[in-house]
Amino acid sequence: MNAEMKKHALRRYIVFRIKAIEFLDIAGMRQALLRGQITVPNPVGRTNSDFVSALRTTGLSWLAIFIDKSKDGMDVIELWKQLFPKRKDEIEQSWKRMEPAWLLIRSFRDKAGFHADKPVAFFKARADILENEGVITAALEEFQSLMRTILHAEATELPELETALDGLLTELEGKSLYRYNRPQFKKYLMITSTANTNQAKAHPL
Repeated sequence: MNAEMKKHALRRYIVFRIKAIEFLDIAGMRQALLRGQITVPNPVGRTNSDFVSALRTTGLSWLAIFIDKSKDGMDVIELWKQLFPKRKDEIEQSWKRMEPAWLLIRSFRDKAGFHADKPVAFFKARADILENEGVITAALEEFQSLMRTILHAEATELPELETALDGLLTELEGKSLYRYNRPQFKKYLMITSTANTNQAKAHPL
């Protein structure tokens, strides 16, 4: 991969990292609800179980964002293989275990998750998820496991991530799009600063 391609891939990865934090937040909330560690506000008679279902809809739709291989999709599987070449075989094997659920997840996102199709198509997409719950759950868990592996590998296998982020933010600020509080932004993304250490710290996730 030449320097320009690497720069582009790193910037796409930064977008992935933002969506990954959101995805992990959703998953964390869902698990806490399932375990009864938190109780949702109950102004209209909705229970933890009701909220769990809503968060599952959101989580599956987020998963579709990550692995969408369409022209404008994130296609994070290919992106990971580019940026973490040592893990190419691991990533490909993991994708093979996820792939059987992909068409169902994409259809769900398009018809009932992030969009709402005509009633029959909407409810069919939801029914397909319920009827294939085992396959869907396995794919979701496989993706979460692989994503955590990738995030932990950043410190040693993607040391240029923070520099790439700084470069992107400088460019965005130069275009007057927004002025970022960089330490706060990096804390939100859980990207450990390596500026004052000779050895990269372990990723906190």
